[in-house]
Parts: sequence; structure tokens; C-alpha cells
Amino acid sequence: GRQKKKEVWTSLETIGILVDRHVFRHIKSGKPGNEKLHLYNKAAVKHGLTPVYMCLERTDPSSGKALGFQFLNGKYVYKILPIPKVIHNRTLPASKRMRERLKQLAQKRFVFNAQNRYSKYLIHKLLQHRFAANLPVTTRYTRSELRRMMDRFRSLYIKPQSSSLGNGIVKIARNKNGTWIVQSPRTTFVTSKQKAETKVNDIVKHRKYVIQQTIPLAKYNGNPYDIRVTVQRGFGGNWQVTGMYCKVARKGRHVTNVARGGTAKKCDTVFRQHFQHPSRVAHSVRDVSLQITRYLGERLNRLADVGLDMGVDASGKPYFIEMNGRDQRYGFRKAKMPDTFRRTYETPILYAKYVLQTKRH
Repeated sequence: GRQKKKEVWTSLETIGILVDRHVFRHIKSGKPGNEKLHLYNKAAVKHGLTPVYMCLERTDPSSGKALGFQFLNGKYVYKILPIPKVIHNRTLPASKRMRERLKQLAQKRFVFNAQNRYSKYLIHKLLQHRFAANLPVTTRYTRSELRRMMDRFRSLYIKPQSSSLGNGIVKIARNKNGTWIVQSPRTTFVTSKQKAETKVNDIVKHRKYVIQQTIPLAKYNGNPYDIRVTVQRGFGGNWQVTGMYCKVARKGRHVTNVARGGTAKKCDTVFRQHFQHPSRVAHSVRDVSLQITRYLGERLNRLADVGLDMGVDASGKPYFIEMNGRDQRYGFRKAKMPDTFRRTYETPILYAKYVLQTKRH
């Protein structure tokens, strides 16, 4: 009897989607925050797969079992399940214990994007040799480096090495009269060079930060913007640009993140305002993003789904700002790009299907 049961499971090819605990808790109520799970379900059903939603807290890699939700015939069934062979990771474990568990899981199953947060400095170092022309000057934070960079550039960003959504970013800029404007997450003030340096040092304390030259970003209606480019592996395992949109900073703000009051707009709308050949600018952003992601994909284990922040200057030249290993895709919805939004969920499912098929052969 045991043999027969096993066959039923494998014929219903499952794909695991590993989500945060709070997303997991709200699956039944249908309100799992920014993750639109119905789009995973739709894509999985369309491509002959059964999605299984798991969270690390209820997953036991050593027994190969997890308490999870299986999406079957339009309903979520909560039960003990065999851990699927291929898992799309969308969680960012906060505790050391859960990080260990994820590591253990990734040793036993094919977990893509198991590591989805990398230090900004590490990524910069990896890209430096090949893509120097498209990178802002970046160094690790020390007080003496800050002083050196303040002498060298008129404007700098000081960023935590591993944060997202624009958290903890400080911008400093030199005025014509030699004073400095300091924009921290909470306040903006003008002060002397010495005091600006001290203030930044107080904010950073002993945490890991990088100092980055400010890219002279192109502006839309007077506000700087950057571009979120979603690059994913799909069926066949090849990288593709699924879509991109512009994030325009709120008036007077130095951070473009939609979570920080920025506005999501279609690139075409934004590029048309300044560039004579908007499609050419879009093409070069897409091209550089794809090259960078392919390059990182060869060096980072099982990377398959990223959101790059790219900038363009007034001439349309693309710059790499940073990589996000857990792309928040809702910007596509806010930019009124529903089809692209849907495809950002479908592409990882197609990649999972491809991995399952190649593993079988």
C-alpha cells in the first residue's frame, strides 16, 4: 500500500513556495499582505503543478515533512505534506535558528533564491571588474573613508549593507558655500563639514554600512527617479527581463522606494519627458540589467529571481544601484501594469517546472 501512496504524490507534481510566518498565518483568510498567492495558484494550475505553501517554523527538513497548505481544486488544504523537491524561497528568516533550518532545507531540496539578501559591498566587489563603467564609486564605511569621499564628491549616500525598502539610508550633499545638507531617515538639516561627519558617524555607530557616490539621476517633474528591473529565470532556465517600472521620489525626498512614498510609473511615460529616444534608453537599461544578472547568476548559488535598482543620468546612461533578492513586485500593480505583475509570479513557477523536469531526467 505504501508504494501506491507514493505514486499518487509524484503524479501530482508539487512545487513548494516558502513564505514568511505572517503570510502563512493569513493564507486561509485570503489576506496574505503584499504576496498575491492567487497568482502563483493560477500559474501553477495552468502549468500542471500543485502549489504547497510552507513556512520554516512548520517545516522539518530532517523528516522531509512540513505542515503546510496545499492548493487543490480551488481550496487550501492544511495538512502534513512531503516537502516538495523544488522550492521557491520568498522568506527572509530573522532568527539564527530559522536561518539554519533554511540552510538545512537547501541541502536536501532544490531551493532557489535560498539566500536572498547579500551585502551591498559584496555585490559591488563582484561587479567591479566587469561593470565598473556602470557602477557608482562605493566603499565600506569607516570614518576616514567618509572624510575622503566627502573631499572627492559633492553628494553621497550612506547605506546599511543589508537593508531593504530604503530603510536607514542617509544622504549628504555639499552646498556652494561649503556647508553640508544631511538628510537622515527622520530629519534634514544644514551644518558644517565636521558636524555632518560626526552626525553620520553617530547614525552608523558600529553597524555595517557602505558609502556610495550619488548618481546624478535623471528627473521626472523635478523629482529624481530610478528603475526597478525584475529579472527572472523562466522555462529553459534562461534569464529574462520580465518587466521594469520607474520609481519617482516624493517631493523633497532622497529615497525613491514606493514603500517610502515614491510613485511607480511606466518607464515609457517617464523617459518620454526628457529623452529624444526613450526606447533606446529603455533598451540599454534592460540590456545592462540582463548582463549584470547573468554575471551574478554564475557566481551566486541558485539565484533565479531578482529586482535590480538601476539609475539613468541625464544622458540616459544606465547605472547599477543595488540588487534585491526578494523583489517586492507590487510596484507593477501601482504602475498599472497588471499583465507584467502577473508574469512576475508566473515566471518562477515556469522555472520550478523546468528544474523538476531536468531533475527527472
